[in-house]
Amino acid sequence: MKGLRSAITDTPEINLARENTKNVSDVQYRESVGSGTAVTDTPEMERVRRNQRNISDVSLLIHIFIIIILLLLQAKYKKAVDPVSVGVTPELERVKQNQQNISTNV
Repeated sequence: MKGLRSAITDTPEINLARENTKNVSDVQYRESVGSGTAVTDTPEMERVRRNQRNISDVSLLIHIFIIIILLLLQAKYKKAVDPVSVGVTPELERVKQNQQNISTNV
């Protein structure tokens, strides 16, 4: 039996199986290697990276500036509005009495 081979013509099913095997092999290779392409640092890429860093830095400074302004406004508002002490009014006395009655009856 060794060495005996039969000649099989390339049927559409066999061609499809070969193509699928090749595609699966390519996918596995790409997954093991990883995605992306190696790009050398061109002057244009360096300029883009520099611009992105500058935009990020400016954005951070703007956020910090807004936070500082909000904190200053909050401090100013707290100083402007002092809590007012409310004396004992007949309404407050009635509420306290009702709460006491409810708690003793429960």
